[in-house]
Parts: sequence; C-alpha cells; structure tokens
Amino acid sequence: MGIIALKRLAKLNNSSRAIGVGAGKEDFIFYLANNVGHVHATDLYRSDWDSSPKDFVTNPDKYAPFEYRKERLSVARMDATKLDFPSEHFDIAFSFSSIEHFGGSLHSGALRSLKEIERVLKPDGIAVVATEYVMNGAEHREYFNKENIFSDLLDKLEMKLVEPLDLQISSKTVETVMDFYSAVMWHFKDENYKINHPNIVLRNRNALHTSIMLVFKKDEI
Repeated sequence: MGIIALKRLAKLNNSSRAIGVGAGKEDFIFYLANNVGHVHATDLYRSDWDSSPKDFVTNPDKYAPFEYRKERLSVARMDATKLDFPSEHFDIAFSFSSIEHFGGSLHSGALRSLKEIERVLKPDGIAVVATEYVMNGAEHREYFNKENIFSDLLDKLEMKLVEPLDLQISSKTVETVMDFYSAVMWHFKDENYKINHPNIVLRNRNALHTSIMLVFKKDEI
C-alpha cells in the first residue's frame, strides 16, 4: 500500500529523499534504495534478535532480501519522537506498524512522532504510515479505534490525509479473523496454508484488530 501511494503521488524518483521512522530491517527500506535518490532508515536498533537488530546499523547487507543500491542507504540509531534532521528535509517519510508502540497517554508518543515527521517533510512531501486499528471499538492501550484515531492523532496534525479515511469493514474481511496465538503459528505454516488463511484480522482478548494505512501530504506554503 505504501508503494502504491508513492507511485500514485509521483514520489518514486531519483530526486526524492526518504526517511523511515521505526523502520527496523523492513524490505521496504531496500526497495526505496532502488527507487529514490536516498533513504535514511532510523530506529533504536538495540536488540540482538527482534525486528530492529542492533547490527543493522553497521551491516544492513545481512538483512537485504535482494540486491540494492548500497550508496543510497544510510542507517542511524534515532528516537522516533526526536528526529535528528533539519526541518523540511525529506520528500517521503514512512513508518509501518511502529507509531502505536511509542508510548505515553492518549497515544502521545505516536503524536510526537508524526509531528516530527511533519516537521522534517518538505512542503508537498508525502508520509505513508501504517498502524493498528481496533475494528470493534474495544479499548486497547496501544492501538487506535474509530474515535481516538481522530481525537488523539489526526485532528492534532497540520498535514492532512490525501483522501478521507474509510473505516468500513466488509463481511469478507471479518471472516478472516484469527486468534492472536494461532497467528503466531501461521508464520511457520507452508505457503498454501498462508494463501488460504490470510492474516488480515486478529483477535487479541476482546479486541478485533487489523492494519490501516494513513497517507498524508504536507501542504505547500
């Protein structure tokens, strides 16, 4: 979805500079290195095992899923709520399933991070942000629901969505619900199992959640 958005908004070109926030070792980093002028991947990079391994800073090649233009990738340890870049520096920002984990009450960590993304984007810049969404309105200490995604996040930003957020859920989507712990095992199944049992909606206690993509544009002055 992030690629589709950036293609439609004409940002995938050699003049674009991109920043990943909470980027970990995602394949998208390497894709952008092949499709934009330069990409800066940022994260805490402090673990030996998780999706943000500490050796990614010095050895991103270890995690590359395909050949990429190495000279167009930079990696740095950085706090997502305090980006060490000047204002109006990037054409693209991306963050996938990270902002909901940045802590604080009323999703304040997520808001601080998006305000930093807003700050470092150039006028006319695009941010593609995926986050977790609770479909049935249940309260969750990290994830957003139909009410607080507006009150805690969208209504407090200067940059705006490129089109209205559509939160309608089809019956076909609801039918894909999978228990969270079953979904963990899903990763170890064969490809045919994954195709026939798409991991789209998860049940975590009383919350049914999925991912949504937010595409922002920073207005030109």
